[in-house]
Amino acid sequence: MSLFSERLMKWREPKMKGMVTPKNMLLVLALIVVVSIPFGFLGGNGKFNISICFIALGFMSFASIGLLIAPLLPGILIQLKEDMIVRGARGTNSQRSAYKDIDCIYLNRDCSSQGQNFSIFSVVMKNDVIEDDVIQFSYATFRSVHQFTVPESMNVEQVLQILRDKGVKVVERPQSS
Repeated sequence: MSLFSERLMKWREPKMKGMVTPKNMLLVLALIVVVSIPFGFLGGNGKFNISICFIALGFMSFASIGLLIAPLLPGILIQLKEDMIVRGARGTNSQRSAYKDIDCIYLNRDCSSQGQNFSIFSVVMKNDVIEDDVIQFSYATFRSVHQFTVPESMNVEQVLQILRDKGVKVVERPQSS
């Protein structure tokens, strides 16, 4: 697998909405305040120390900032390259699956979440085992792409054509009514 193989197609996976709601944010803020109070007692040798409480409050607030920023960031980058599927940015965090190592790909069309439509591709590697319609991943395929999502704005038929041209068997699962 070459790191510099030609890119045939790329897109960003759609983000699922609904995780950061005002109710969830109020819950997070309340938990931060409640958890920071014991730190005020721990840092003051049995006496409440307000400065230690504020320091703990400040450190724990970074988590809530992360929750607020996450929906604003772009989705995960998916690339169909000449010899593999790459999910993620360049570097050690990306997942790669060579077309020759893929047993088949299951396609679920027209899934939706909060008004967004997308198609889900579930990748089964040759080393994976399927039991009771659940894919059990082997250790050898830990850094492989196991699933990727195509938004409705992309041409799913073009993705299917590229996968089939590369010799990947694509199985379309029937839609449940």
